Amino acid sequence: MTTDEVRIEPGDPGDPAFVRLHEALDRELGELYPADSIYSVEPDKLDAPGCCLLLGRTADGEAVACGALRRLSAEQAEIKRMYVEPEYRGKSLGRRILEELEARAVAFGYRSLRLETGEMQPAAVGLYRSFGYVQIPCYNEYAYDPHSLCFEKKLQQG
Repeated sequence: MTTDEVRIEPGDPGDPAFVRLHEALDRELGELYPADSIYSVEPDKLDAPGCCLLLGRTADGEAVACGALRRLSAEQAEIKRMYVEPEYRGKSLGRRILEELEARAVAFGYRSLRLETGEMQPAAVGLYRSFGYVQIPCYNEYAYDPHSLCFEKKLQQG
């Protein structure tokens, strides 16, 4: 199956498919970082105004990837829960989800996006840099975490 056969669509935070991906991401991060360096998000927080959840689904409906936007302020959102199942990595699925999240952020009227990833995730860092994200000092709950890397991108409106 090619990633072109995977469709990106809005998801429901209560969907068992998202819960499964959410838990898989936390398990994978748990193999890389101490527990206090894993910044999950309560799924119901992704159902609030100015937020969205996207799922990548195969032709048979299996969810194999996810990504979300969480509102930080009227002008800024945060990318959360970016995850692609291992067998689908390296096929631009993460790129497609990030492109759609950015488009939705513009539609919501956000002027910038922020995100946190970890020092042990070079593929994620490479993806974000390739999209024009620049490293910034870590913010909020990430400010004192030695494993966190934070990035920001200014968005083009219109």
